[in-house]
Order: sequence, then structure tokens, then C-alpha cells
Amino acid sequence: MLYQLKNLSEEEQSVVTKAPIWVTLLIACSDSDINEDEIDRAKEIIHIKTYTTQNDVQDLYKELNLNLDSEIDQALISLSSVGSERLTFLEDNLKRLNKIFPKLDKSYASQLYNSLRSLALSVAQSEGGFFGIARISEQEQQFLKLPMLNKP
Repeated sequence: MLYQLKNLSEEEQSVVTKAPIWVTLLIACSDSDINEDEIDRAKEIIHIKTYTTQNDVQDLYKELNLNLDSEIDQALISLSSVGSERLTFLEDNLKRLNKIFPKLDKSYASQLYNSLRSLALSVAQSEGGFFGIARISEQEQQFLKLPMLNKP
């Protein structure tokens, strides 16, 4: 268990640890299609965050990285085949963080929020565009700032 999450229930801890996966899938599924390039890039980004993140959220990425492929596979299996239902499921799960943020140390909650937004941007930029221009689709753009989350 991550020491930053010790005051949370097991269910709340699970929500926090799965949040990067849900963000990844939200952006990857935003155009109603799951793009394997975005998933692969997200895995790389999460792995990179295990040693480049210079705050307490690094521990979350280290723990997630241990079983990342199976965690993403399990999350993909739980998603509906209907695009709109997938997005609703992912948004609803991410919204659960709004009740958890106040229970976390304020600094950690802010770091987590900012890290998830950074992850969303990185996943959105992972594919598409012409020479890096217009990489982020309109569908991705609407979720890019994770509007379902309240800034802690």
C-alpha cells in the first residue's frame, strides 16, 4: 500500500491507483475507437513517470507499472463495446476522485490531479496529425483537461 493512501478505504485506494489507466482509456476511446498506439504510448509514459516524476505521485506510477499490462487488459475487458457507454463508464469512475481528493494530503491531491492531466495530454499527442500538427482530435480535446475532475 502506498503511504499516501493509508487513510483511504481499499475501494478508494483502488480508484486512485486505477485513475491513470482510466485517463489513458478515456483519451484513447474518446473517438469511439480504441487506438493501440495510444495505449502503447500511455504504457511508455507511465513507465517513464516511475523515474522522472519528482514528487510523491512517482510511487503510484511505480506500483502501477509492476502489473501495467494486466491492469490495462482487465480495464479493457470491463468496457462496453458501445463507445458512448465506454466514455460514461470511464468518466463516472474518474468522478469518484472528487470525493477522494479532500481525504488526501492537499499537496499529494494536487500532484495527482496535475499528473493525470499531464498523462491525458501525452496520450492525446501520441497519434494522429501531420508532422505533429493537429495531433489532438476534437473528441480528445473535450476530455483533455479532465473536466469531470474538480481541481483539489
